[in-house]
Amino acid sequence: MRCLLDLTGENHSEETLYRQMQFPPAPTDRPYVFLNMVSTLDGKITLGEVGDTAMGLGSSIDKELMKRLQDNAQAVIIGASTLRAGHITYPSSLWRAVVTASGNVPADCRFFAEAPDRAVVFTTERMSEEQRNALQDVAHVVVCGADRVNLSLALAFLRRQLGIERLLCEGGGELNFEMFAAGLIDEWFLTLAPKVKGGRHIPTTVEGMGLPRERVVQMQLLSVYEHEGELYLRYRRQG
Repeated sequence: MRCLLDLTGENHSEETLYRQMQFPPAPTDRPYVFLNMVSTLDGKITLGEVGDTAMGLGSSIDKELMKRLQDNAQAVIIGASTLRAGHITYPSSLWRAVVTASGNVPADCRFFAEAPDRAVVFTTERMSEEQRNALQDVAHVVVCGADRVNLSLALAFLRRQLGIERLLCEGGGELNFEMFAAGLIDEWFLTLAPKVKGGRHIPTTVEGMGLPRERVVQMQLLSVYEHEGELYLRYRRQG
């Protein structure tokens, strides 16, 4: 592994990169949020079709770095589509939250089963009573809005009710957009795999409606590491 740039003043090896992270203090009203994604050079987050996982996209080093970032978090948050895609597993000690406006997530998946006391569902008043009853058996169900999940309220719950100071976001693209749009992403760890997928229908790292020109989020590059053409980038939001 090569260090191409590191403005944090460190020079990591494959064994030490992302192992013990130093983050700024969390705000009082929400956790400090860092996003982690892997994509092709053209920004696609799957080598398959819509609804597939990121399996095969990143290298074994990328998978190890993903685990290290999880180890630096107190909780992880994902969107419903990422949960439904499957192949999601986390350390049992890690709080995990899923965002779903409709409540359409499987209550019998291992996301909940592996940590029934550390799972949260952020949802809306649109969730049916039947679905709410099923999910309440496996998770804390928190209503954060009428039609759309208010992510600021969701993160305030994590900070104030659960004491979460470091939150890892793992997508997908729709949740990432909503988090950026709400000003809730502080850092972005992005692995660029040396692959090209194409396909206008294939999801990318950030989806959604898009931001107007005056609200485009400006990021500052903190570090770049490389291994066999795969790039490991770390950005921090400016301002």
